[in-house]
Amino acid sequence: MKTIFICGLAKLRRKKVPSLLLGICIMLTAALFVNAFILLKELNTVFDRAYEGMEGPQMCCLWSRGMVNADSVRQYLEDSAEKMEYQITEQTKTIEYIEKDGVKLSNGILLELPETLGREMLSPKIMDEAGIEMPQKGEIWITPKIANILNLRVGDEVSLQLADQSVNVKVVRIVADPVFGSSNTNVYRMWCGYGRLSDFPLSENRLISYLEIRFEEYSRQAEQKFIRDTEAHFNVPLGDTLYTYDKIKSGYTSAWQMLGNLLCLVSVILAAVVIVLTLFLVKSDMDEDVRTAGIYQSLGMTGMQIIGIYLVSYGAAGFAGAGLGSLMGGWLNHGILNQILGNTGIYTDFTINTGACQAGVFAGVSAAVLLVCLCAVFRIRTLNASHAIRSGTWQTRERARKRQRNWSYNGRCSFELYYAVRGMLNKKAGYVYIASVSLILGCLSVVCFGCLNAVKNIDREPEAWGILKTDIYVTSLDGTPVSTVTEELEKEPEVEYTYGVNKIYSKYKPDHQDTWQSIVTELYELPWNEKIEDKSLYGRRPQKEGEISVGVTLARQYGLEAGEKMELYVNGEKKQFEITGIFRTLSNYGNVIRMVTDDLDQAVEADGGSGDYMLVLSKGCDKWNYARELTERYEGKFSFIASKSNGEHITGVLAPAVGTILAVLLITSVLITINLTFLLIRREQKLIGLLKAVGMTSWQILKIYLWRNCLAALLGSCLGLAAGTLLVPDLLTPFAKGMGLVKFPFSNSAAGMLVSSVLLPLCMALGTCAVVKAIHRVSVKQLVNE
Repeated sequence: MKTIFICGLAKLRRKKVPSLLLGICIMLTAALFVNAFILLKELNTVFDRAYEGMEGPQMCCLWSRGMVNADSVRQYLEDSAEKMEYQITEQTKTIEYIEKDGVKLSNGILLELPETLGREMLSPKIMDEAGIEMPQKGEIWITPKIANILNLRVGDEVSLQLADQSVNVKVVRIVADPVFGSSNTNVYRMWCGYGRLSDFPLSENRLISYLEIRFEEYSRQAEQKFIRDTEAHFNVPLGDTLYTYDKIKSGYTSAWQMLGNLLCLVSVILAAVVIVLTLFLVKSDMDEDVRTAGIYQSLGMTGMQIIGIYLVSYGAAGFAGAGLGSLMGGWLNHGILNQILGNTGIYTDFTINTGACQAGVFAGVSAAVLLVCLCAVFRIRTLNASHAIRSGTWQTRERARKRQRNWSYNGRCSFELYYAVRGMLNKKAGYVYIASVSLILGCLSVVCFGCLNAVKNIDREPEAWGILKTDIYVTSLDGTPVSTVTEELEKEPEVEYTYGVNKIYSKYKPDHQDTWQSIVTELYELPWNEKIEDKSLYGRRPQKEGEISVGVTLARQYGLEAGEKMELYVNGEKKQFEITGIFRTLSNYGNVIRMVTDDLDQAVEADGGSGDYMLVLSKGCDKWNYARELTERYEGKFSFIASKSNGEHITGVLAPAVGTILAVLLITSVLITINLTFLLIRREQKLIGLLKAVGMTSWQILKIYLWRNCLAALLGSCLGLAAGTLLVPDLLTPFAKGMGLVKFPFSNSAAGMLVSSVLLPLCMALGTCAVVKAIHRVSVKQLVNE
């Protein structure tokens, strides 16, 4: 046993580089598997805990200051029997748009901070109180979502458009918005210092007040009871927009569940590639070590003792790599989740139990390494010591030789290219593996770059993401219904079509509960389905009154299916509706109901107003200038608010996450390529010595191996580019449909095509140059002997 350990450790010392490469591959495999398992098992728990750790509001209500007096709301909350924390923000101004380097965001709200700053504020949330200073004149706080979309950093300047006046302000802090920092809303809140709101121009739009509530003991029943009692007390819906805890939290968690699954898939694919590379490393090492094994056998060592040497050497590399990889997987996962949470705006520490995953991966990977040693069992059983010592190769079965083609050099191409192709044909398996790895990594790269490009340009084709296109939102200011001018607006060359939609609140009582619950409902004016390219609905769209479509989240929560009847309390009366379709979109995650009406103005008359309409403009029309032109033309009768089709808020959340996935992919790809290059060149060092011995120059030898490695990598990368562009997005469409998208979000980009086709061949070329240059320093005799 002592002899086995001595020989095994001696083998490790003698084969430092192959052992190091093997350990790195095992480490990468373990780290990627740990990351994949944690994402698969713990992702939902992480986001639930992390969001709850912010201690933000569990309900938010917005209302017009002219509708309900803030003092009466405050008094009602003080008199309420429900124990809760609350925060009312009255001092607000709406912003026409926020602009940085030509990018504009609508739906901006500027709020005044309370007189005292601290963690007790429900919003904005400040997790680190060190060095907090109230924003001074010309300074504001913004949220991570605004920062991600406009690429802002602390110290940058941004332009705010208020009341036809542009104001430049400086960003002095990026803080979390627990309610509107998620991806399911396009409300952008910013904060100025206490008493500083008057420094900004007056806003022409209506003033909005915010009520944020955190219950001392939260439950869905307590939330719904509060909504019913409040609506009954004020005899109006709780607010123009009501955000419950489920809706607030789902905006943070839903997008990351999707991206976590995607990152898990990428990790598994990369781990599979590294596993195959590990097998190549083991086979290469055994081929290089065959003469030593023959010497051991000729000295009287048994086959089991020789196998024991392999177990010691591979076991040491395996245990070390698996252990480090398991630890690295935990750190990698923690870093990725911290990055994701930070980009979302959740700044809080979180703890998850990764020990079970790390221990399981460590045990599994270590056992797999030892199983690989079975290769040595089959090799050693047939080892011929004399043949191994003389030829340095394993004895193979005699086979009838096929008639060889005449591959003599004809001088029509460079000798280096000819010799490289001959070498590739003689060792097909190795170069097929290079091409396969290049194909897989090139395909993943172009798909991830395409997803990133699609996310960044989501507003160009919002319908593909299940988002209804909206360029200008039109509402009445003086009581004149917007419907009186829609026909006139549709004749404008700038307008492609209009559609009417209002958000109302219907109530539903599940069979197993005794109380009615408020549900956000989107009410569209017919014939809405003839104009809107809504690609997110499955089944038949509602086409007449009495039909509805239900979001998939609500359908799962209440056990609803298409074709069933659903009783709702709408506008003061109970009605039976037929469910014609189940849908899900990234903008609301299926938490709403859609219904239709023949007369939108009459349907919303109970709320004391008229229907709102959306203008979808022709391509090339500047929505911001056109909205200003319409405002001047109709002399303040209507409010024309330009928006970005509700797509940019998802861009601000998804783009950093896809970038994180892409970064993990590219870093792993480079590490795999470096290992692969070292493996290939080391297997050829005897031949390199022979080529030097016959008088070939270093440049000629380098060109041979550049041709060999880079041709295979370039071929695989080109195939991967074609597969990632033409094939894989279609194959991932079923996965996309689970998110409410008709097809996988992919938009090819020049950067993605370039990186996909060039990255691996370039890495192979650099690695080949480095290794060949290093080998060139070694003498011919030493190369041939080794």
